[in-house]
Amino acid sequence: MDCLQLLIPPIPQFMTIGHTVWEPGDSHFERTFQVYDMLIVAKGTMYMAEDGVEYAIKTGGMLVLEAGRTHVGYRPCEEDTEIYWLHFVHKGPAITVKADDIPWFSIRRKDTDTDTEPTAHYMFIPKFAEGLDLLPLIPTLQAMLDLHRSLQLFGALQLHSYLARLFTQLQSIVAAGQQPSKSLEISREAEKFLRRSIEQPFSSGALEAALSYHFDYITRCLKKHTGMSPMKYLHYLRVEEAKKLLVQTRDSVPVIAGKVG
Repeated sequence: MDCLQLLIPPIPQFMTIGHTVWEPGDSHFERTFQVYDMLIVAKGTMYMAEDGVEYAIKTGGMLVLEAGRTHVGYRPCEEDTEIYWLHFVHKGPAITVKADDIPWFSIRRKDTDTDTEPTAHYMFIPKFAEGLDLLPLIPTLQAMLDLHRSLQLFGALQLHSYLARLFTQLQSIVAAGQQPSKSLEISREAEKFLRRSIEQPFSSGALEAALSYHFDYITRCLKKHTGMSPMKYLHYLRVEEAKKLLVQTRDSVPVIAGKVG
């Protein structure tokens, strides 16, 4: 599955949402504009092209049309087609990535009380997906529709919170579809071993013996899924544990250093 990678913060901003049923013979007009257009089909089939690439969005399917690209209905609907559509804006271009290449378990930097700018992270949503279970999504979409129709200032914050929930639900769909690989399993086992060994001197031989794989292979697996070598990951664990002990205990720095190896 292709996914769109969007830089956060900022979170994409809500613009408008709608729900309609297109009749046989209806098709989308040609348009190029600087917003994202998310289409979710609850019934029927919608035929959309983006910069000449054609998509047949069937029941349980979705497509995100990207800002700045030209989209048009390349074929009219052949049956009553129920559609939820949502427009949002986001700074910066989207990057297309394969779902299987997303490093879900890479270590993200934690902000501290000395930071003045938020750390950049990423969110991932399907570009085009088929056969989705829309049951969890429909209540979120319907709540957004109800709030949008109310035109009350009080609901603005809640409306944007529902948009974040929708993105979270879509990202969960992407993550759930990723098949656990052997390298991920080995990475998880290596992480567990290093957490248990935080106070001990680092030993590549001990890691090999515990996992029954060559150290170089373990290193490749760990770096693929966390971005760190075993030694660097162990150092990261020790620093994080030291930070916690400095805040939560009255122990001196030398004592804490001994506790975290």
